[in-house]
Amino acid sequence: MKDGLLLIERIVIESLSKKEKNIQEIEIDTNLAHGLLLNILPNLLMRNMIKYKNGTYSLDKEHCFQWLGEVNKKQNVKEEAREIFTSLVNQYFEKDATCPQHLGAQLKIQKMWLTHDEEIILKSHMNALEGFFNGVKEARKRHPQREKTCEQRVVIWGATHYSDLVEGVLKAV
Repeated sequence: MKDGLLLIERIVIESLSKKEKNIQEIEIDTNLAHGLLLNILPNLLMRNMIKYKNGTYSLDKEHCFQWLGEVNKKQNVKEEAREIFTSLVNQYFEKDATCPQHLGAQLKIQKMWLTHDEEIILKSHMNALEGFFNGVKEARKRHPQREKTCEQRVVIWGATHYSDLVEGVLKAV
């Protein structure tokens, strides 16, 4: 991903957006290995996304408007979403049978016919779920918690017609 961010780069950027940190603090907050961070951080420095001073990394706020628009372009966000989906599917199917379901990845996919009224109910539930997530985000702004960036939950939901998915797969071939 040339102009976008890899998932591992994004978690570092999100970690540093909370506050400046040294490499050990980034390691604790992101749960990324020290050696991996030693490879990621120089790349982010060269791209003017972060700064390094006196053992501390921070976002490069002087240059953020140059790269922020680029990483948030539709194609780059699409690639990040694809990386997230792939990782979720892989994690779900590689889970250990001895690991309780609630600790690992959860993936639910249903194919079903819906009446017009059921479609309205589904949209209502999805709107309620989005409202819940927005409420949690607002609550965190008012009452921040000492949460690690790596402990965030990634929740994916959506709905489409089966034929639209098939058509999308055929376009990719």
